[in-house]
Amino acid sequence: MARLDDKNIFLIVSGDKTRIARCTDALTRNFKNTSVFHGTDWFDAKYKIDNVHPKVILVDEYLPKSSGFDIVQKILKERNNNDIFIVVMSYVADHDLFAAEVASGRLHYLTEPDREQAVVEVISKIIAPKKQTEQQPQFQLRHLNPGDVLFREGESTEHAYIVKNGRLQAFSESLEGGRVTLGEISAGEFVGEMGHFNHEVRSATVEAVTDVDLIEIPHASLDNVIFSRPSWAKALVKTLAQRLKRANKALTG
Repeated sequence: MARLDDKNIFLIVSGDKTRIARCTDALTRNFKNTSVFHGTDWFDAKYKIDNVHPKVILVDEYLPKSSGFDIVQKILKERNNNDIFIVVMSYVADHDLFAAEVASGRLHYLTEPDREQAVVEVISKIIAPKKQTEQQPQFQLRHLNPGDVLFREGESTEHAYIVKNGRLQAFSESLEGGRVTLGEISAGEFVGEMGHFNHEVRSATVEAVTDVDLIEIPHASLDNVIFSRPSWAKALVKTLAQRLKRANKALTG
């Protein structure tokens, strides 16, 4: 069935009524000329696909009667669905599972399906993709001299950083007005990445101890950069593991 190009038709396949309601609200409030249909399994999805031919299908990874990935595979097998975009709602984005579709931009992962802005950001990439000239650079280099402040406690979070060389120190202001040292950040570690995951302001001030060279990554590009650069992904895992180890040591004395 032909689909009107100017009509944004969405199909949400999920067994979570609350998630369906939130996604429907996010789509209808943020995108013009929108219709949203729902389904809970392949039979529902197949009927809607054949009759309304959605522009985008949002599929929950876990469904009441099957796996959402099974439905994705069935959609991809049918040639009549080649113009349908797929958004997999999964807390963990496995880009290797549908590598070709991810690379082509036909399939996207929505790792925060219950957060409206996350839904809008993913769908916008499909409905209104930015031109290459309008996109932010994925990363850039930055240099700090000793004593320079990278960011301050309480500031909004817009970038994460990888330390190429040098050392930084993280500290927090005490109620008495002094500094409480939280630890040092060395070459090969990430800093400032938690704001990307928890969407909160900076929890500490970070200052250069020596000359420091960093790779500055906008939060909007962080997921793409991490998944396309395995060595940086390892650096992120290493950083988080080291911080967990320090926290456990502090708790146990």
